[in-house]
Amino acid sequence: MRALTCVLAVVCLLSGTAQADHREPLRVNAPRHPQRQVIELRLNAQPFPGTIPYRNSWLGNDSLINGRYEALYLIELIPGRSYTLGMACRPPYFQDLAVTLYDRWPSSPGVRRYTLPMGPLVRTKADRLEYRWGIGISPKSTSTLLYLAVEGRPANAEPTFLPHIVFLSSEPPQPASRVGKGITYLQGPQDLVLAGERDQVSYIVTRPEGESAPETTAAVLPLPGDLIQNGWFRDGLNHWNPHRDYVIDQDVSSFSLLTDGLRIYSTTSHAREGVIQYLDADVSDAETLILRADVKVDHQALGGTGPEGRDAPLAITVGYEDARGESHARGGRFFWQGFYMLDPTEPNLDTNGQKVPQGLWYRYIMNLMQLDPKPIKINYISLEGSGWPTREGWIKDVHLIKKTGPE
Repeated sequence: MRALTCVLAVVCLLSGTAQADHREPLRVNAPRHPQRQVIELRLNAQPFPGTIPYRNSWLGNDSLINGRYEALYLIELIPGRSYTLGMACRPPYFQDLAVTLYDRWPSSPGVRRYTLPMGPLVRTKADRLEYRWGIGISPKSTSTLLYLAVEGRPANAEPTFLPHIVFLSSEPPQPASRVGKGITYLQGPQDLVLAGERDQVSYIVTRPEGESAPETTAAVLPLPGDLIQNGWFRDGLNHWNPHRDYVIDQDVSSFSLLTDGLRIYSTTSHAREGVIQYLDADVSDAETLILRADVKVDHQALGGTGPEGRDAPLAITVGYEDARGESHARGGRFFWQGFYMLDPTEPNLDTNGQKVPQGLWYRYIMNLMQLDPKPIKINYISLEGSGWPTREGWIKDVHLIKKTGPE
C-alpha cells in the first residue's frame, strides 16, 4: 500500500446525577459514546497532526459521526465574531472528503449539521488542493462549543489512513494576497447559532501534544448566561472559598490551583472538602441550565462512589431550591455527581457516579432542568472530594449556563 501523503489544514475564521433523599435518584439517558475521544483545538495554536482511519467509509449518510471513520474536533468560540476554516490535501489519495460543522454534540437531539461546500476548485498545483471558508457565529448563540468533523474515503478499496493537520485562526481571509497559491475561497455559514445541549453528554478530551495554551479572548471572556464567576480559574481562586461539608473553613488545605486546573487530593483524610461558590441565582425562567466541567481522576483507593454513593475523588454538588419551596442543600435533596476510576466492590456502589479513564481529561455536560422537581434558585456550587485516601482529582473550566426561552 502506497504511503499516503496528505495534509489537511483547517483554519476556522468564525466573524447520574443524585438527589439525596429517600426516592430513587433521577436517571438521565447515558451518553451514546461515553468513551468517545474529541480533540480540543485552541484558537491560533499550533496545528494538530493526526490520522483519520478510513476503512471503506462513505460520505453523506447518517453514520458520518459513528465513532470509526472520522476525526472530531471542538473549539471554544465567542458568539458574534467571525473566523476562517481552511483545508489542504493532495488529491491522488482520496476520492471523497467532507468537512462538517455541528451546533452541538453530533448525536444530540435537534443537532444542526452544516456540510461545507468544496468547490468550484482552484488548482495551480497538480498535487495539492486547498480550501478556506469564511464563517460567522451568531450573537444569539447560547453555547460557545463548535464541533468540527473531517471525513474521507480513499481512492482505492484498501483500508488506509489520511494524515492531516488541523488548526484554527482568528485572522480574516485575505484572498488578494494569496492569488496564485491555489487556494479556493468559499463561504460557510455566516449566522451559525451554537445551541448547546438539552441532555447529558460526556467524552474524553484530548489535546495536541506539546501544545501551549495561548491567551485567547475565547478563554477569558465570560460565556453567555454563565452563572459562575471565574470558572476558568484564570483569576486564581477569586470568588471561591475553601469548605468542609459545605461550611467555609480557611484551614482546609486539600486542594491547590496549578497550571492544569484545580487539584483536590488527600493522603490522610476521609472528609468532604473542596471549594465552594455562592451564587444566589434565580433560574425560574430557565429553559436549560447547563452544568459543564472538565474533570480528571488520577488516584483512587475506594472504588465507585463508596458505600453510600456519596464519596469520590472528585465530585460536583449544586445546592438549590425548587418550586415547592424546598431547599436542596446540607441534609436535604440536592444534585451530586461523582467521578471515579475504579469499579466498586462490595459494599461500595457506583450510584450517582460516572466512571472516567484514569489520567485523561473528561468533559461532562448536564442539563439541570432535567431534575424533578426543577430548580428555581441556585444557592451554591461545590467542587469537592471525599472518601478513602489516597485520592486525587482535577477539575477546570466549570460553568453553569442559563438559557431562557426556546431555541
